[in-house]
Amino acid sequence: MRGHLFQRYPGSWTIVLDVGRIVDPLTGRTKRVQKWKTIRGTKKEAQAELATMLHNLNRGQVISPSKMTLAEWLVEWLNSAIKPHKRIRTYETYLSVITQRLTPALGHYRLSDLRASHIQAYYQSSTLAPATLQQHQAILHHALKSAVMQDLIPRNAASLVIGKPRQREGHDTLTQNCWEAEEAKRFLDTAKAGTIQQAAFYSLAIDAGARKAELCGLKWPDLDVDKRTLSLVRQLVKVGTVGQLPLFGPPKNGKSRMIDLDERTIELLRRHKAQQSAQRLLLGTSYQDHGLIFARDFGRPLTMNNLGEREFARLVESAKVRRITFHGLRHTCATLLLQAGVPVKVVSERLGHKRIEITLNVYAHALPSMQQEAAVKLGRLLHG
Repeated sequence: MRGHLFQRYPGSWTIVLDVGRIVDPLTGRTKRVQKWKTIRGTKKEAQAELATMLHNLNRGQVISPSKMTLAEWLVEWLNSAIKPHKRIRTYETYLSVITQRLTPALGHYRLSDLRASHIQAYYQSSTLAPATLQQHQAILHHALKSAVMQDLIPRNAASLVIGKPRQREGHDTLTQNCWEAEEAKRFLDTAKAGTIQQAAFYSLAIDAGARKAELCGLKWPDLDVDKRTLSLVRQLVKVGTVGQLPLFGPPKNGKSRMIDLDERTIELLRRHKAQQSAQRLLLGTSYQDHGLIFARDFGRPLTMNNLGEREFARLVESAKVRRITFHGLRHTCATLLLQAGVPVKVVSERLGHKRIEITLNVYAHALPSMQQEAAVKLGRLLHG
């Protein structure tokens, strides 16, 4: 039974409607949410009103009387739905977006009062990149969908936003974020003029097409020098503070993969290992050995956030090539492989994409030249 009524005074009836249950973000306890309404009239009239309210409730048109704000709900949702079930990097990303962006801008609204226009105004007033706002929209939509499922609100305001933020980066933009073969070679020549770790790191980054966190999480047992293969089985999640061990997790798609490497990249890694071993002996107990292929002076993991802003940026400037993001090295690897005629399936497996369709959609810009080459080859077969 989701509702009942009782008579408080002659001719006055109180209707109590059970809307659902919520978790109090302060106490963590579950509590019932009810909607009360008092009407004057006969019992029959009160029963008719109760029936109408129940009908509206089943259609999702009864708003919870809960005073919970969006900020309070986002905290509850993070702790109950995201933290226990998602990877720690996902949780920390969501937490950062919520505490630094969504709560200051929208957190004061009650869940029942939040409208699509409020969310839309936030997007319109923001100077953040479309890709960033698209992430904010996804988090809001997910959180509000959960609130709808718990009968806290009748509808998802985020789904009603007109002109939702869209990442404007298409194939043209992706092309601008990767190098031609000559540019990649010039960059690597500059990197090789530096330290041996620098040379090995950036050669492997382009050769393997690995993600930044995967490169930072590599350990020496992952490398088979004789077979010239590299196993990507983890990624660095958190560097860890002093006295804490670094935290590792599975690759982005949850699956390990093995890739073949060029012999020149293998040789750079071999030389880097010899130098790192000598440094480890020199530093003795001061060296924090986590078995990492790439590490800072005392064995600590590389700081991922600084890779694209400091060392990489200086190398790009020194090489006098177009400025791209660190992730652009991955795009460069994929684009050059596809332009060289390597099958899409092989490229997809190398990049660690979950489905080959992802590779096809992202790197469609590299395929027209392959179609032209295919036409020429077929023409030779058919027309001599």
